[in-house]
Amino acid sequence: MVIRTLSAIVMATFALVIIFLGSPYFETFILFVGLLGIIEWYRLVLFNNLKISNIIIMLVGFFYILSPCLILIWLRNHGEYGLYFVIWFFVVIWATDIGAYLVGRTIGGAKLAPRISPNKTWSGFIGGLFIALISSLLLDLFFSLTINFLILTLGCILLSIVGQIGDLFESWCKRRLGVKDTGTLIPGHGGILDRVDSILLSAPVAGFVAFIFQNHEISWK
Repeated sequence: MVIRTLSAIVMATFALVIIFLGSPYFETFILFVGLLGIIEWYRLVLFNNLKISNIIIMLVGFFYILSPCLILIWLRNHGEYGLYFVIWFFVVIWATDIGAYLVGRTIGGAKLAPRISPNKTWSGFIGGLFIALISSLLLDLFFSLTINFLILTLGCILLSIVGQIGDLFESWCKRRLGVKDTGTLIPGHGGILDRVDSILLSAPVAGFVAFIFQNHEISWK
């Protein structure tokens, strides 16, 4: 648990520094992580005997991993508010993960999807959503933005939910492949795909929210 926590702190700190530095460091970092994720996916598929074509699965995995990377790069360079949108995205995803873990372990209760991920609960799902909303509002205050509250709230809810679905989707994939983790690269966490599972499916949502904001008032206070 200690190793897992320390690894998470180091990764989050490094990611935030890269986000603030921007181009070309952010693009390089995102594409490098994406490349590692694709390598992990290819290794998992090639070393598992699947009933359907490995080529199709590898191609789907390639686009599933690469597309969010390109969206995040576009998001970071999205005008003067690119920095805010990328940080907002990661804060919501991280807050969802932390909130779901802490609330789920503390309260427990009914299982969310026992056949896919037996440790996840409905209390954790709701807790992650609540912590994400609080974190999103606090970030808005920190950046001193005048922003459409309704769109921001709905975007946060959608992002948090899709992120948790992405987590479940990877759990389902790992069960189909018969593995516990996608790799061993990150101490206490497993592989790259184990850490970015929520990001892959939710990055397009963040891009959509940023696109919607193009047609609504947003400015620094």
